[in-house]
Amino acid sequence: MGILLRAAAFLTRRQWTGWHDLTAKPQEIQDHLLFDLIKRNRATRFGRDHHFEAIRSLSGYRAQVSVGDYERLRPYIEGAQNGEANALTAEPVLMFTMTSGSTGQPKLIPITETTRRNHRQLTRLWYYRAFVDHPDLFSGKLLGVVSPVVEGRTAGGIPFGAASGLIYQSSPSWIQNAYATPYEIAEVKDFEAKYYLIMRLALEQDITFFGTPNPSTILKLVETVNRTKHEIIQDICDGTIAVRCDLQPEMRAALESRLRKNPARARRLESLIKNDGTLRPREYWPRLQLIGCWKGGTVGVRLKEFARWFGKTTPVRDLGYMASEAQMTLPISDSGSAGILAIDENFYEFIPESEIDSPAPTVLTCAELEAGASYYLVLTTAGGLYRYDINDVVRVTDFFNRTPLIEFVRKGRDVTNITGEKLHVNQVIQAMAQAQSAVGIAVQHFRACADVEKSLYSFFVELDGVMPAQERLIQLLQELDASLRALNVEYAQKRQSRRLGAPVLCVMKPGWFERKANAALQPGTRDVQLKAQLLSATPEEASEIQFVVQTAGELLP
Repeated sequence: MGILLRAAAFLTRRQWTGWHDLTAKPQEIQDHLLFDLIKRNRATRFGRDHHFEAIRSLSGYRAQVSVGDYERLRPYIEGAQNGEANALTAEPVLMFTMTSGSTGQPKLIPITETTRRNHRQLTRLWYYRAFVDHPDLFSGKLLGVVSPVVEGRTAGGIPFGAASGLIYQSSPSWIQNAYATPYEIAEVKDFEAKYYLIMRLALEQDITFFGTPNPSTILKLVETVNRTKHEIIQDICDGTIAVRCDLQPEMRAALESRLRKNPARARRLESLIKNDGTLRPREYWPRLQLIGCWKGGTVGVRLKEFARWFGKTTPVRDLGYMASEAQMTLPISDSGSAGILAIDENFYEFIPESEIDSPAPTVLTCAELEAGASYYLVLTTAGGLYRYDINDVVRVTDFFNRTPLIEFVRKGRDVTNITGEKLHVNQVIQAMAQAQSAVGIAVQHFRACADVEKSLYSFFVELDGVMPAQERLIQLLQELDASLRALNVEYAQKRQSRRLGAPVLCVMKPGWFERKANAALQPGTRDVQLKAQLLSATPEEASEIQFVVQTAGELLP
């Protein structure tokens, strides 16, 4: 272990000890944090409008500030964007992170020095806890994918950019220096070129940690290597970057100046292909210690594909429940996706999932939660989000000391309802997994669509491998239907009464899902924000459908 790494581990171990001690008194820490935020921001425009100076208790805070979404905060955030001081926070806004908004307008989330410090602390602790469990984690290079921290400036001249870029900048300098690829690659706009460049550079190096939030990005990267393996190997041999990569001349020159011919590595990669024609990371990075990515929610569906590329023994640790709005948990285990709630960084309130549509729902603090229960989360942050409905459902899996372990379940209100069945996306995911297992058909990608006009569900699937016989596809559809009946009693009732018609299976053309993902990225969406919407009321393009299968003997309504 290098001197710098030993020093960093020593300092972070002390930080972990202090953080660990806080988890024994969550309510005390949360109360102190909330009233400190109220006190510091009482002279802001939001604080004056909501009478922060009169707040003396949590009940008083709740009386003065109602739960609201981004639109409630938009006038204040727009003021901050235009350079207004003290709109939401007494601290200056250093930058904004950008994420998609429910109205179609992107949301800009304010970042202050305190929120940046919070990012830095959780990032350091995550790496420390991963290092404790995987001592060789930093013995090689680290591979990550980030988006630019600065993508533009507001009318007031304040920069805005990606949360992933902010997290990268929040990493210790010795972590940044261990990255296999230079930060400049984050500036590459074309995703195909970006993925090729990342892997072309990383393939020459000994990668021991591979981390980026979205598992789909990880799969895209390793699939890029396999698809372009001969071209990449030639580039490595010659010390070049393929002409196909659309790069600015100055960037190409800067990157190529770092490259050298490497025929020995090229020969080694060629030898890995000879067995079955596939180039896999478990072979070209044999010392890979850990993968870090999200494991919860709909994005976690893709994790089942990791075994093909990384084998069954490479551990995967969740990076933590995080969003553009805040980082909220610290996972300390490779098992599951839950993490310790970051009680010293944000103030949290929780509404039981079953009460979210109630006019007067129960609102709980983190000290009042129950293991196994699911809640909608309401955030108050140092960045000026006050009682902010992030529209996420989280689950309490257990407790660490007295602080809850939280895992992300899904985006809120992620339910379709044609005729009272209230089908949940998690039920669709589970039913698809059960149907595949029962019939022995591998579905590579899928979506479910609530067809309100026909009063039925359409399942759009892209299959992996040889096309099965139609009889087996009918069986897959029947198993899907049966699983949903078992998982959702109201779905079963509506199917039995024929108020809900039999589902149909739409077999999609090869490459459908990738074309859909690429189209979604075109307007400037970052790959880390690409989360598969597995259940919606939006149909797929008819031109992408190869053929439709329906259950024999049952007419469509």
